[in-house]
Amino acid sequence: MYAMEIVFIRHGETDVNKSSRIQGASINASLNEAGRKYAERAAQNFDPSEFDAVYVSPLNRAVETAEIFTKGQKELQEDDRLLEFDYGEWDGKLLSQVKKEHPDAIDPWGKVGKNYIKYAPNGESREDLDKRCGEFIDEMLEKYPDGKVLVVAHGTLIRMMAAHLMTDGEMDKFETMNNCGLAKFSIRQGINRMLYYNRILAF
Repeated sequence: MYAMEIVFIRHGETDVNKSSRIQGASINASLNEAGRKYAERAAQNFDPSEFDAVYVSPLNRAVETAEIFTKGQKELQEDDRLLEFDYGEWDGKLLSQVKKEHPDAIDPWGKVGKNYIKYAPNGESREDLDKRCGEFIDEMLEKYPDGKVLVVAHGTLIRMMAAHLMTDGEMDKFETMNNCGLAKFSIRQGINRMLYYNRILAF
């Protein structure tokens, strides 16, 4: 019986992550030394050979992570739909700063809430993020109905991918995965199952 499996990997650590700044689509940071080393340790426990296709966000931190995990075995297909959420004016700001200035735009879990956009009007809406995630997943289902797809991308983007598949786009139900964390979903005849979320391969 046909089923598509899709695995998401969040990129490794950058200095922007480390400083607890908001790192959206307009921030094109590279992995820091700790991020590269950690990704290399995690990749030792990862087999890229089972995947039919590998898609990656065009941002440096995702491409570098994908190169480490795929070990030169797979072609990387960059896709703009996998770019991180665009936080507009909030990109690059300290999370603690925006929480102090706009506490109503930070959710009880310390994440940027959906109403942030009234303070960052050039940012992306969650509805638009859900739409591009859905378009990407639909294309993968069409191309690889019984295949295995690897996607290397970003924390908020992966939260919405999970939400699109499992909760009709309610992203608040998902935590941001750790750097180099993995999530796996299986889709069969319109029924989606989450097999794991935020699996850690390096200790």
